[in-house]
Amino acid sequence: MLTMGIYNGHNAAICIMQDSKIILNWELERWSRIKHDYGFNGKFLQASLDRLNISWDDIDVILTNRQDGGRAAPWHAIIPSTNVDWHISFLIDGKKAYAVNHHLAHVASAYYTSPFDIATIVTQDGGGDDENFSSAHATDHRIRNYFPGRVMNLAGFWSGITLNNYRMPRLHKWDPGSGAGKIMALAAYGETSDELEQQIIDGMNEGMKPHYTDVHSRAFNNDEDLSDTTKQRSQDVAAALQSLTEKRLKDIYNEVFQNLPSENLCLAGGIALNCVANTRVKSNFKNIHVPPFPNDTGLAVGMCLYHWHHILGNPKSNKLFSPYLGPEYSNQEVTDALENTDFKYKQLDIDEIVNQLCQRKPITIARGRSESGPRALGHRSIVAIPDMENGRDHLNFKIKKREWYRPYAPIIIDKYVDDILEDYNPVSPYMTTSAYIKEEWRARLSAVNHVDNSTRPQIITEEQDPFVYELITKVYNATGIPVLLNTSFNKQEPIVETPEQALNTFRQFDIDFMVLHNYMVYK
Repeated sequence: MLTMGIYNGHNAAICIMQDSKIILNWELERWSRIKHDYGFNGKFLQASLDRLNISWDDIDVILTNRQDGGRAAPWHAIIPSTNVDWHISFLIDGKKAYAVNHHLAHVASAYYTSPFDIATIVTQDGGGDDENFSSAHATDHRIRNYFPGRVMNLAGFWSGITLNNYRMPRLHKWDPGSGAGKIMALAAYGETSDELEQQIIDGMNEGMKPHYTDVHSRAFNNDEDLSDTTKQRSQDVAAALQSLTEKRLKDIYNEVFQNLPSENLCLAGGIALNCVANTRVKSNFKNIHVPPFPNDTGLAVGMCLYHWHHILGNPKSNKLFSPYLGPEYSNQEVTDALENTDFKYKQLDIDEIVNQLCQRKPITIARGRSESGPRALGHRSIVAIPDMENGRDHLNFKIKKREWYRPYAPIIIDKYVDDILEDYNPVSPYMTTSAYIKEEWRARLSAVNHVDNSTRPQIITEEQDPFVYELITKVYNATGIPVLLNTSFNKQEPIVETPEQALNTFRQFDIDFMVLHNYMVYK
């Protein structure tokens, strides 16, 4: 059985499953090169089929939900509303199809990628299908006790304040604001207060006003300008927003635990991109799982997983879920792309890669299938040894062209993590939780140590990524540091996807060495 999940909202994505196996999952932005791209795109759909050498006729079942005015373009089928019924069967182009509720797809993306048989699931975002929240209990491979609803719109707080007060404009009309992750990092520099937190609530309750910077969003303190992030006021409001978020989440999780108790908590929705809150606010839950695509990039795969496991009743796997679900590129495609450049290249030699890193030079990696979701996890990454002098500033100002306060994250191999981190989630393969770096490691990990000594680790096992695991092991043998700084391979654009995109972005960087699939590329 071939199943296709199509999500057409912002952060649009397509997932294709063959029986229980996800054979492709990627976001529209990786193909179109428009950040957070949205809507139905027939050429993207065809490109997805072409990558797998299949045709539209081969697809057996379609999963989608109501976007773009309710029509499944270009087939002109009306997609049923799932505001009341959470999944509804209908036909698209004569094929069996299901419309799946927005938050139910989030629930599925969290539970069916988790290592848990029994779990409580909470989703929260800016809104979908007239809801911004849901809770559910799952057991025996089925989602039970699903309760969608509305709570204080924390995602709307982050969206409105970043769009208006921090003057971070929308990328397109469907973009709810792309600055939340940036302001989360700024929060560590500030101090909160009850007064500031109440001002945030009051400002959001006032609604939208025609003189606001973004007239479609709410604002803090009558659209006060906080765009100068070097000022204490700007930093304090960020800290207050983070603190308010954590307090509200704690109340929500406590209430959910009383109604749907279990040891295991799964999270999805845009709020689950807040790595600090994910770790600090677990309430009475013992274990936590956040998938690699907690935001809307995970809705297409969530719908497919829901169909296979919940509708068809197939058992879930509790093995580590691989995030590397993007297209595969043949050796011929890679060499063709290389031949169209003036770069030198040769076969991959992992010892030569280690040698480059040990000279404290950052390198780029575009190898294997790309990651699903918004975070680079070693397959489309810039990496470096994190004790490089002025490492964060060098990457922010010279390479990535990012804001001064934004931190970087580490990849750590599992057997050394307990020596390096404290207050960490033991299973953190997707960079969706936070931790604190122990004092004795802070100098050696200076480029990934945030101002409050926190970091956002990706903890990997050899099974998860043998190549990166071997690379870090060899770096450790040479330097005593079992860690690599990791950031996304892009420059004010979506993360690179194809060999051609990787080579084009590499050309723009002050970086001389790249791993491109099975080759090493030199300037």
